[in-house]
Amino acid sequence: MKRTVFRNDGGRCGFHDRQILTRNAPMRQAQNRDTVGVAMKDITPILKSLGLLDSEIKTYRAALQYGPQTVLDLTKRTGLSRQAIYVAIDSLSERGIMSSALHGKKRLYAAEHPEKLLAYARRRESDMNERIRDLERLVPELELQIGGERPTVRVFEGKEGVKAILADMYEAKAEHFEEIADLDALYAVLDVEDLKPLRTHTVKMKARSLLSGEPKSIMPKADRYLLPKEYAGFKSNITIYGNKIALVTFEGKMYSVIIESAALAKTLRVLFDLALKEASKHFPKS
Repeated sequence: MKRTVFRNDGGRCGFHDRQILTRNAPMRQAQNRDTVGVAMKDITPILKSLGLLDSEIKTYRAALQYGPQTVLDLTKRTGLSRQAIYVAIDSLSERGIMSSALHGKKRLYAAEHPEKLLAYARRRESDMNERIRDLERLVPELELQIGGERPTVRVFEGKEGVKAILADMYEAKAEHFEEIADLDALYAVLDVEDLKPLRTHTVKMKARSLLSGEPKSIMPKADRYLLPKEYAGFKSNITIYGNKIALVTFEGKMYSVIIESAALAKTLRVLFDLALKEASKHFPKS
């Protein structure tokens, strides 16, 4: 009996109990063909599902069926080139399902026990489950990118944010806009001079508005409805124009946000239409 050194970890060597019984090899190989051949018929789809390439599958099956052998032997049995065999061996060894052994001056290559293949499959399953969990967390973000669109968001502080929104409305050249506004909160932080650009930039735009508070003459003409007092005090403003949504909060530190997203603008416009429809039934028109 000869002691053989096996390698399956990128170069580190260890002693295994595997024996190469040269004298009984022909008989043992014949037994392998008889007992393994039937089961091997169905293993190719399984190996493919585990990510193995055709060359790796041929190499693994030959090594499993015929035991330890040289690269030349594997080349003859698989019909692959020596280079393809070496590449396949490296890949299979990284997966932990193939090893190499020094036998005298020859290096022999052998498939690991099928339990190692099962262990590899379980690792793949664990990795796949982790990827699935990652995807479950990412689905909401991916949905926003459907159709190649990814919302862009800009945030501003103070009165400059309102000026940025008005300038953006003018540059967007939208024909109309919709808004929900708390005018009392608006007038508390913005004076007449601050609001002058509002008339300048929106004079040609058709507006539809749901308003809390009494509009001043500086406000643009609009198809607008006044909300009753029980709806007052939300201290913010929402404007929809083109494919954009502008939000301003007047409570605490003043923030303005512009979101560019056709899908979000369309969704919010549907909600506005529903609200305006109900307002036209119950609330006074300004």
